[in-house]
Amino acid sequence: MSGNYGLPDETVEPKEEQPFKVYKATVHLKHTGTELICDVLSINAEGRFISIRNPTILQQISSGNGEAQMGLVPFLMTVKDDTIHLNMGDILFLSETRTEIADQHTGMFSQIIQPQGKGKIIL
Repeated sequence: MSGNYGLPDETVEPKEEQPFKVYKATVHLKHTGTELICDVLSINAEGRFISIRNPTILQQISSGNGEAQMGLVPFLMTVKDDTIHLNMGDILFLSETRTEIADQHTGMFSQIIQPQGKGKIIL
């Protein structure tokens, strides 16, 4: 590492690249402050764009008895495709979503009904 300012030498063999694993994330948009709860499908090699699927936002919803509750609402209600690409310059930060919110997001877009009793068998 002499003369490379702490960077590895060119002779180091590159590690085998692991396939990207899709995960639930919260994407905070820089210009609007909007937080998108979504599936991150990929981040391109140069780190310029991110591909996400099923973006939703957490929004206050009034229930039938007049009480306000928080719920996930689709971010793009009128588009045909559920996958979009965002410029990384428009994103302030990207973070893994809390488990209870991620489970609710999965439930919105899954055809399988998931039980609510975390690991418990309900008879």
